[in-house]
Amino acid sequence: MTYLAVNGGIARVEEDGSVAVLDVDGDLAGYLAAGHRLDALASAPVRRRCQPDEATPAPLQVPGASVWGIGLNYRSKQLATGRSLPKHPALFLKAPAGIARPGDPIRIPAAAPDCVDYEGEIAVVIGQPLHDATPAEAATAVTGVAVGNDVTARDVMKATGNPSLAKSFPGFGQFGSAVLDPDAVVGGLKGIELTTRVNGELRQSDRADGMITAVPDLLALLSRYVVLRPGDVILTGTPAGTGDETKTYLAPDDVVEVTIPGLPVLRSTVVGEPNGQEHTE
Repeated sequence: MTYLAVNGGIARVEEDGSVAVLDVDGDLAGYLAAGHRLDALASAPVRRRCQPDEATPAPLQVPGASVWGIGLNYRSKQLATGRSLPKHPALFLKAPAGIARPGDPIRIPAAAPDCVDYEGEIAVVIGQPLHDATPAEAATAVTGVAVGNDVTARDVMKATGNPSLAKSFPGFGQFGSAVLDPDAVVGGLKGIELTTRVNGELRQSDRADGMITAVPDLLALLSRYVVLRPGDVILTGTPAGTGDETKTYLAPDDVVEVTIPGLPVLRSTVVGEPNGQEHTE
């Protein structure tokens, strides 16, 4: 079942596609951060009902929560780029200040306007603390699945070797306002499908079972070094088909759509530099 973060609380998507705003206290981000399971909302009382376009989306992220990511985590991406597997997966933080609010555009930054790239990703939300966890323990800590777009300035990545700098410009953390109950996914976490389109053209299409480091193993690995807290979000890598492979980068007026079945499409419009400035060399 799918749940939405909406202004005024938490909503549930019903079987007929309508939205039921639930008669529960708090917001969805806080609910997940408190360690509550989504299945408890399946029978929650309804405050009001509306159509999807009448529900105003709210941020899914907990203020101050960490957003972690991993580099090169799909076999399709490895084959497409010809890269060898690193001896240790590249893990990085995405700055909270770079996380967009629902509906915010992807803004091409003045400091790095030429190589802005999309990365459609499966994001998972942590519902309980993890530290030095086993993969089995880590799997039970996933409380929700969301859609993410880990926008990246490729030239900054190449120049600095620092993923956090390349991925933390304002608006570069694009997330949907909905989560899917992982227990409702056919085939479990490995069965999640992901697609990305740019201006309607299919660019990425893969499944979580194409990951090099599966979600439970990724979380267990991270937990060796840091304490993952309820509300933290983990971006699990991007498959083949990013713009960097063909040097086809994002430009103003492009529309990026990232889709996971069962969740609303994460649709982001690309806009130019602030105040209409023109980039000059």
